[in-house]
Amino acid sequence: MLKRFIPVVALVAINLAYVGDSAAQGREDFDKPIQINADRDSFDVANKVAVFENNVVIRQGSLSIRADHLEVTRRDDQSDVFTAKGSPAIYEQMLDDGSPISAEADIISYDQNKQLLTLSGNVKVSQDNSVIQGSEIIYNFATQQLTANRGENESDRVTTIFMPKKKGDNQNEPINR
Repeated sequence: MLKRFIPVVALVAINLAYVGDSAAQGREDFDKPIQINADRDSFDVANKVAVFENNVVIRQGSLSIRADHLEVTRRDDQSDVFTAKGSPAIYEQMLDDGSPISAEADIISYDQNKQLLTLSGNVKVSQDNSVIQGSEIIYNFATQQLTANRGENESDRVTTIFMPKKKGDNQNEPINR
């Protein structure tokens, strides 16, 4: 069941910026154009920074990200860093199998060069009624490793909730021969 959450988090990062050879579900969306709508945008061409503010909506196929603020920074190596902020920033997408996934966090950041996704502040990732929550979730595409961290307070914890298998879902039932 935990393997189901890794693609959820990975999709958030992959879809913030098009990454050519991704193998995640929802890949049909990667061929679609990225459209960003906002109440205001500004571009600092000299410093290679684009800023989108207020009611920011990013769409790419079935993918949707809503945020209060989005900053895209282009590095000298032509890789980008995407940082979406909100109260919370919300990600939603339909997977290839038709199931929805969603994630929310105060900050969703994707470093294209390092292949590192960081969700921070009140993080919640949901798929099929199962949830993982924490203060920070980091997914490294290069190593395919996910780390969930608690906050700075001793009482903070990482919580993962696995929902029981629904009746009629015999995907994990043994096969009798």
